[in-house]
Amino acid sequence: MDMKIDEMSTEIQRYRQEIKSERMDMSFGEIINMYKDREIIISPEYQRAFRWDEQRQSDFIESILLGIPFPSIFVATNSDGKWELIDGLQRVSTVLAFFNELKDENGRPYPKNGLVLSEGSMLKSLKGVTIDTLPLEYKLQIKRTPCRVEIILKESEFKMRYELFKRLNTGGEGLSRQEIRNCIFRGLDSRYSDFVSELSANLVFRQLVVISKSNEEMMYYDELILRYLALKNNGTRYSQPNIQDYMDDYLEKQCKDFDKEKTLKDKYLFETIMIILEPLKDKDIFKLGRRLFTTSMYDAIMLALSDERVDLTRIDANELESKIIKLKSMDEFKKYVGSASSNPTSISNKVRIAKEVLIGITV
Repeated sequence: MDMKIDEMSTEIQRYRQEIKSERMDMSFGEIINMYKDREIIISPEYQRAFRWDEQRQSDFIESILLGIPFPSIFVATNSDGKWELIDGLQRVSTVLAFFNELKDENGRPYPKNGLVLSEGSMLKSLKGVTIDTLPLEYKLQIKRTPCRVEIILKESEFKMRYELFKRLNTGGEGLSRQEIRNCIFRGLDSRYSDFVSELSANLVFRQLVVISKSNEEMMYYDELILRYLALKNNGTRYSQPNIQDYMDDYLEKQCKDFDKEKTLKDKYLFETIMIILEPLKDKDIFKLGRRLFTTSMYDAIMLALSDERVDLTRIDANELESKIIKLKSMDEFKKYVGSASSNPTSISNKVRIAKEVLIGITV
């Protein structure tokens, strides 16, 4: 037991040393000025996740006016000393947008600027108020409101910055795992993330994959491409606690060791598969049971067709559709569908069965 405690103590000390941080109190006016001077950065990838509607934005402005406490914001120090927002996007963006200061990546006014406040839960008179009609006294009150800023220094290890991003972005204004990856891993090298986004924009792919608008906004198309690439290139057996961590590790490696030739081959294969599947875009091939889209069918079909032993030129779409229908009806396949459908054993078995049924290859 003592050995276990010693090991735990060593781990705690090591990771504590990897996080270099400090804190300070700033006013929203100072934060606005830093943003205008580009000393605090809201990356375009992160900024697209500004999802609060007018009511939630109004509620936050009301909270500031009433002096209701709110959580700290977190920033990370970049190599040039500038701050990059990590947590607090909705709150900071709300204040910037209310003051008409929020800009897009090209420096143009952001669409959500010019907030017209909704009726508050306590301040009913806020309805219809804008920054131009708000009395000066209350404009200054908002600008002078202090905000606790937790600063992750540039000396912190990359992996620890990512862990902080994951843990901080939870709850009502949390980002999806793919949005977090898109923000953080671009700091290593943006080329692989750009490659993933390029594949996710494929028109046939978007016609085949039926997802909600909210999932699209949370970059689920990109996540599915990354999932496919990770499972295809690194295999369906993984040791990480879950597939999301597996995808994290895969993306980090691709960013650190970007291989242009490999991405071109993957792009060609993916686009070839999309051409084969295009006649089936209205056939709900990724549907299983009542769900219009399932990763079980997605993994099975995409990975089966990606097997290097298959001759894609000989695949007939009508025959493939019949085989997909057969696969969906098989009890042996459905045994690996459900709550644990993304564990390595389930994925491996589903892909094994799919290869046998869809392309006649026994693993």
